[in-house]
Amino acid sequence: MVKKIAVFMFLILFAAVSVYALEPIQTQPSTDGKMEASIVGAKVRSNVLTLKVDLKVTSGKDVKIIFLYQDIYVTDLNEKKKYLALKDADGLYIAGPKHDNEHGGRFWETIPAGEKRTIWIKFPAPPETTQVVDVFIPGILPFEDVALTR
Repeated sequence: MVKKIAVFMFLILFAAVSVYALEPIQTQPSTDGKMEASIVGAKVRSNVLTLKVDLKVTSGKDVKIIFLYQDIYVTDLNEKKKYLALKDADGLYIAGPKHDNEHGGRFWETIPAGEKRTIWIKFPAPPETTQVVDVFIPGILPFEDVALTR
């Protein structure tokens, strides 16, 4: 019985770790060379695209990162359309984490050297025929042909 419980606990732990240890879909450096961003999720559900991005400091020093969620967008080159982040009923971007609600919400954090933070943003989903999008985040080189999961 104890052996079965141990195996069960191992399987639960393995499942939990694999959920949070997402493999990057694509990684791009920052324009200043101090960090990199990795898209770890681009999933469409109920006509909403959820984008998950890891921000990792690659320099030997802490890095202060500040950006407005209003400045992040997705483009669909086939449809020639630009998608801005979704807002809630109060005019705040559906994204996080947020330092405050200025300009609809902004990320503002000093990330220690070698550490990472994960952000997420919701967008209107491109049409079913769209398989890839480009993603633009201030201070990061563009992500091109990011595959969508549906």
